[in-house]
Amino acid sequence: MELVGHRGCPDHGPENTARAVAAAAERLPAVEVDLRRCGSGELVAVHDERVDGVTDGTGRVADLDLATLRGLRVGESDDPVATFADIVEAVPPAVTLQVECKVPGLWRDVRAVLTADGRSNVRCSSFSAPALAEIARSEWGPETGLLFDEHPTANLDLAAALDCANVHPHARLCLDPGGRALVERAHDAGFGVYAWGLDAAADDGEGRAATVRALADRGVDGVTTDTWDLPRA
Repeated sequence: MELVGHRGCPDHGPENTARAVAAAAERLPAVEVDLRRCGSGELVAVHDERVDGVTDGTGRVADLDLATLRGLRVGESDDPVATFADIVEAVPPAVTLQVECKVPGLWRDVRAVLTADGRSNVRCSSFSAPALAEIARSEWGPETGLLFDEHPTANLDLAAALDCANVHPHARLCLDPGGRALVERAHDAGFGVYAWGLDAAADDGEGRAATVRALADRGVDGVTTDTWDLPRA
């Protein structure tokens, strides 16, 4: 089962920064980042709608220009908010780059940055059906995947309607009594299954390593993780 460095593995460095994803990419076969558009139009790697709590600044990402964001520091580090171009440069081509589009309207710029780098080893994911529908209607053809944390049957149907290659259920859904059947249904429909929320699922009882093994036993293809110190199940 593939371990995917969630936000560049924040257990080891400041999340969604170029330094974090570079370190994770040295240790894992795939890394994941979140993308938003800032006030001056560039794509930046920030999970939340606001920078409060993630950086030493305040305000909505969509209202702050790139120069302002570059002047902020992520967490307690000296690392600035990264652009998507920074992230792509930090991740070797052999490592899969999993990009979560937090909102619609990003795909053209995502494609442009990837094309300029000559990179094709990418998966695009989103909770936003409109964001995935934009890609499905386009001439671009990356692997796409629908993120969800409830209603698995309905979301498998939605992922099929959106022409997704993958689904990204919360890890708890895969570990529930019906989890094995969920993974089997997804595979029967032709989806790769990449779970998220490993830490929350592990908090239910078993540690992260045991949870990774349990997910592998269910047949999950990959899981995002905040640490690379896990068994390769």
